[in-house]
Amino acid sequence: MKYFSVPVNDIERVGEVDKYDTSTNIKEDDLDFLCAMASEICGTESALITLIGKDTQWIKSSHGIDLEVRQFPREFTFCTHTINNQEGIMVVEDARLDHRFADNPFVNGENPVIFYSGVALLNKEGFPLGTICGIDSQPQKLSAQQIVKLQKVANQVVKSLELTRKTEELEKLNNNLAQEKRMYEYITQGTETATFDWKIKKDRLQFNKVWGKISGYKAGELKGKGINFWQNLVHPEDIGLVKKKLDEHFKGLKEKFSCEYRFRHKDNSWIWISTKGKVFSRDKNNQPSRMYGMHQDVTYKRKKEIEVVYREKLLEALYSLSPLGIALNDYETGGFIEANQKLVEPTGYTIEEFLHLSYLDLTPPEYKNLDREQISLLDSIGFYGPYEKEYIRKDGSKYPVLLNGVLAYDTNGKRVIWSFIEDISVRKHDEELKEEGRLKNQKLLNTTENQNERLKNFAHIVSHNLRSHSSGISLLLNFLLDSNPNLNADESFMHLKNASSNLETTIKDLNEVVEVNLSGQQNFQGVNLHSVVNKMLESVHALLESENVRVDLDIPEEIEVYGLRSYLESIVLNFITNGIKYSSPVRESFISINARKNTISKKVYIEIIDNGLGINLNLYREKMFKMYKTFHEHKDARGIGLFLTKNQIESMDGTIEVESEVNVGTRFIIKLPYEKN
Repeated sequence: MKYFSVPVNDIERVGEVDKYDTSTNIKEDDLDFLCAMASEICGTESALITLIGKDTQWIKSSHGIDLEVRQFPREFTFCTHTINNQEGIMVVEDARLDHRFADNPFVNGENPVIFYSGVALLNKEGFPLGTICGIDSQPQKLSAQQIVKLQKVANQVVKSLELTRKTEELEKLNNNLAQEKRMYEYITQGTETATFDWKIKKDRLQFNKVWGKISGYKAGELKGKGINFWQNLVHPEDIGLVKKKLDEHFKGLKEKFSCEYRFRHKDNSWIWISTKGKVFSRDKNNQPSRMYGMHQDVTYKRKKEIEVVYREKLLEALYSLSPLGIALNDYETGGFIEANQKLVEPTGYTIEEFLHLSYLDLTPPEYKNLDREQISLLDSIGFYGPYEKEYIRKDGSKYPVLLNGVLAYDTNGKRVIWSFIEDISVRKHDEELKEEGRLKNQKLLNTTENQNERLKNFAHIVSHNLRSHSSGISLLLNFLLDSNPNLNADESFMHLKNASSNLETTIKDLNEVVEVNLSGQQNFQGVNLHSVVNKMLESVHALLESENVRVDLDIPEEIEVYGLRSYLESIVLNFITNGIKYSSPVRESFISINARKNTISKKVYIEIIDNGLGINLNLYREKMFKMYKTFHEHKDARGIGLFLTKNQIESMDGTIEVESEVNVGTRFIIKLPYEKN
């Protein structure tokens, strides 16, 4: 078998073949029909349509023959000689007699190819892609008319192959376009980028769905709108800049339109929009006719930029105006990199001189070990201080400072130390003065406590002695009366007896006042208010029933008052009995007692309300809690109850308020602590 010769342009030819579908496992009806026509034209048992690559021949269609294998090595095929023929036609009437094919396995095989007639499939560039051929197991001849017909069929095969190729290319292009469109939509939606198409001549704007999400406008609200609608929504302060940049792009001065501006959202708020666009087409007069572009909501970015600028200015202001010294030091050398004026002022250096120093230059030797301890803290936990030491001024004098600092890294990753340094000279001086004052106050307090103790002793002595003498006088008068019953008729004696009785009552009242004012907090404890009120109500139960006075209680069982139980009982009893004594005879009387806890003031608020006779506060407000002041005629009125009650309340760190209206009633508000102050 003779080896075939390769065309000089075979590399280019193979490149053309690769543009077509060389697969052989598909059914192509058009090619099968043309293959059958070739068999009929040539009068052969079978026919083939082939494509020939660099090393392989592919059978694209066959007629009259069943092929298990549809691709063969190029070197054994008849068709490879056909495409190498300048005329593109090859007829072998008897392959057994042709030296090129006499020993070919296709000639000597089980189904021998004896007759072959093939025409090259030439594409429009003139490259032979393969062949259409008729084959037979018997020798034959082919007329010129048959060859012409076969060439026409070959042309139809090429057209069919070309159509298939273009169809596949179009499908691939459409698929790519669809994929790019999906990708574009994903990108615009994922990045929340709105697109616009502006038909400038028709003045029509078209947006994608993202624009509605950004601007708040629905698609129907934007349909058919032109540039004026859009421009009217641009902030008045920004529209001039937008128009200027747009005009520059239209005139070709700028390659593209790019601008950031404020835009009115549908909800009337202002958002920041970044618009980029480019003229896509122009008319015959070079005027823009269509423009594409995109919008992005950059409100968050602009706010962040404004915030950054604000923070930078704020930090700059804090750095300049800070009442504390601020320094930035190199971690390795301790040298000052930056320092504010507040730090430099007390040192006596200029800022230029100061920045040539390190913190080691300002530190007295006795603080070196303390500094090393703080640096160790900086290494282990990232900050140091607060701690006190001294700085050395330029003139050699020293002053105290308080330091705090943190470890940081500059933009190059180099370690630096930010420090806050406070000149505490004035504070130290004030602390010395305060200590002197504290010692003086302590001395004065000790003196006062001694004097108070002596006053307490004096008050007890006076109270005791007066009570003894008063009791003695009363006893002597009773002896005289027993010895001389006629003295009952003596007006002077009776005046003397009444004066003695009044003196004894007054001394008793004064003794109660002394006891209240001299009591301390050492015996204070938590007292359950609910139990105290119930106890006092039990003690006056009969009186309440006899006077027909109703009592309403609203006191949570868990509420406690911090104080003396005896004082609290006295206070409650006094208000209950007053409510009974001064109840109104013309209506059904009641006393209401309620309490609540106020966690803000840390006190229990107790309200005692009655609908009794009431008090004219316009006349008696200033005298309300004075000693021996009464406001109604009553046989048991002494004018000492409210005075004692107020003193007891205040001794427990409490307060009392009153609201009253004549013939309507009275409301007392008592505020007492519920824990130790």
